[in-house]
Amino acid sequence: MKIFREGDKGTAVCHDCAALVKTTFLRRDVPFSDGSGSARNILVGVCDLCGRTVSHPAQSTPAISKARKQALESIETNLPAVYVDILDYAVHTIDNQASTDFRRVLLSYFMHKAAQSDKAPQLLRAAFDKAVARFPETRGAPRRRLSMKVPVRVGEALRRLEASTALNKTDLIKSVVLDIQDKVLDQPRPGLMEELRALSAISA
Repeated sequence: MKIFREGDKGTAVCHDCAALVKTTFLRRDVPFSDGSGSARNILVGVCDLCGRTVSHPAQSTPAISKARKQALESIETNLPAVYVDILDYAVHTIDNQASTDFRRVLLSYFMHKAAQSDKAPQLLRAAFDKAVARFPETRGAPRRRLSMKVPVRVGEALRRLEASTALNKTDLIKSVVLDIQDKVLDQPRPGLMEELRALSAISA
């Protein structure tokens, strides 16, 4: 693989020019298409005709990925206290040295996995029905606020799941927490537990 430097030449398709164009590699700040932030001082291919950024070499991909991961959005909801207790018990079961900060990683992992599955809408709806039956809500029952900063792509996964399940954010998170209870606490799966413990170790 060739390592490019500033001033090197290349070719790429420029959509603005509607043609295959010659490019020059320069360092620029590159905004993300969803408006969530930008990758700063990245080596990119710039169209020699119109000056637009039209490509980036493979060597720039890790820096772009890191910048995107650092672009966070807030997820906040108010849940019956039992759901946060389940989440914390799952965190402790995975790694008894982990702090409550691992809640974010655990929920993000399960939401991301669900968003990739065609079966997720049906399974999460079923999990919500089970949650309602298992933990009926009564007036005056204690509630706890869950507030997390998650990567933009996890927020996008949450919104896709809201649309596909017809559940609002709070009810969807209840469903995901119940899924965590089933797979981590009630019927732990060795392969999954090993993966989650590795996540806990590297996110500490």
